[in-house]
Amino acid sequence: MNKSVNTASFYYSLNMLKLLQEMQLISDDEADKIKKSLSNHYKVTDIYYK
Repeated sequence: MNKSVNTASFYYSLNMLKLLQEMQLISDDEADKIKKSLSNHYKVTDIYYK
């Protein structure tokens, strides 16, 4: 996949992750681990997300 598709997929995944956090289905600690895993998988190094 190209870089723009990877970046879009990464941020889509982060939004789903944020939804899970807001629903209190995962903890902040779990979310941080998943974010690291996603950034490695999609090869995204610049993360602009709160």
